[in-house]
Amino acid sequence: MKTTLKNLLDSLDAISKDYAEVGDTDVREQMYEAIYHAFIIQTPGYTLPGTFGMFESAGDAAVRAALSEFIPAACRAGLQSPQDRFAAFQDGSVLSDSGNPFDEYFGYSDSFDDLSSAMSRQSPPTVKPPTRPWWHFWK
Repeated sequence: MKTTLKNLLDSLDAISKDYAEVGDTDVREQMYEAIYHAFIIQTPGYTLPGTFGMFESAGDAAVRAALSEFIPAACRAGLQSPQDRFAAFQDGSVLSDSGNPFDEYFGYSDSFDDLSSAMSRQSPPTVKPPTRPWWHFWK
């Protein structure tokens, strides 16, 4: 698994040379969501999205290709539980050739439960519009 993770990080380093936004928060969160569903919990029927928030479609295609290579290889690593897969993915001892750890491209979660909670959140709650103008609240 260490070699597989290192290969992913090296691929993302290469992508970042042409598409610096691969390290942006939105892209990182979308990539981690894909890793979560495709590798960590292995959601049945999950397919990688076509876009990851990159500025150009070629950047999205490069990210998708890197993840498409990583996921099957990581799944073959034989890790039995989602917690084991989570721990293996967040292995800080694995660095790319440029010295980047996983959290450079995916961020960090304190625990599997924290990650699961973050991934299961719906969109933020909507706030109903006021039933009367704001200046009437003083009456």
